[in-house]
Amino acid sequence: MRNPVKTIRNFLLFLCITIIPAQEDSTVVDSTLYREKIVVGESETVVINATVNPINIAPTAYRYSIYPRNHPAEPFMQKLFFPGEEIQIILPANILNTDSLGNVAKLEPLGDNYDHQYRMFNAAVGEINLTTFDILGPSDIMKLTVLDSETGNPIGASHVRVTQNGEILSNTQTDTSGYTRVRIPVKRIQDEPVMVSIDTDGRFPTWKGNMDIAEGIFEKTVTISTLKLGPGDTIYEVIDSMVPFREGPENGAVSLFLLNEGDQVVISKVAGDRLFGRVRIYLDKQGIYRNISGWILGKHLNRME
Repeated sequence: MRNPVKTIRNFLLFLCITIIPAQEDSTVVDSTLYREKIVVGESETVVINATVNPINIAPTAYRYSIYPRNHPAEPFMQKLFFPGEEIQIILPANILNTDSLGNVAKLEPLGDNYDHQYRMFNAAVGEINLTTFDILGPSDIMKLTVLDSETGNPIGASHVRVTQNGEILSNTQTDTSGYTRVRIPVKRIQDEPVMVSIDTDGRFPTWKGNMDIAEGIFEKTVTISTLKLGPGDTIYEVIDSMVPFREGPENGAVSLFLLNEGDQVVISKVAGDRLFGRVRIYLDKQGIYRNISGWILGKHLNRME
């Protein structure tokens, strides 16, 4: 007959051998699950920030979208923001397109026929701060090219200003190819021409022209030539803004138009503090230049050497 004490001891030993490995297996599983939770919790994100600068307008809201450049119809996220709110979208960093400039941020100002704007950017983690979105009112666009009339060469770095009844509608500058996009707000007197002024920093006389602005986008080429001076003529430059060029020497004489800083006047006669001269104007409808003669106060002029 077996010893009962020995039998019980062997049974307890068997239980210990069986249970301990099972406990070790359970600990490994729990540890794996815990590590997986840590990985999920530490997944990297990216914050894509947008800053808006509304210029003399007040959009009612902004629709902000982020999407891959190769799939514009499949945005990662789209949100609506109101003026004063921080505009940002937070995404998992690993969903962004890794191609060079493979992602696009689209901003749609709401409340009028505003232009939609886009920014392309690379995938990253942390924060991406996009360049500022300047929000302008609805505009017609003149694709302007400025050339030397004698050589046909482009005149780069020319300052282009558009006014109507003395109000400045647009300011821009040509690039090295003599080209620029001139935005002319649709909120103007539509049935009246605008005055376009092109200042070349003294390389040529300031070009001025009355233009009828077409609706939408249109192209225009302007050629500029040097002034031909007659006997006793002298070139003066306007040093102030909004200077009346009058029909007569009297203070109450009719103002033909306003001259601005950098405009040039060919002066042929001086009468005290008033000077008589001419400004060459391009008439867009007729396609010709015309010399407009008038009077201007000498304090607004500086003689060019």
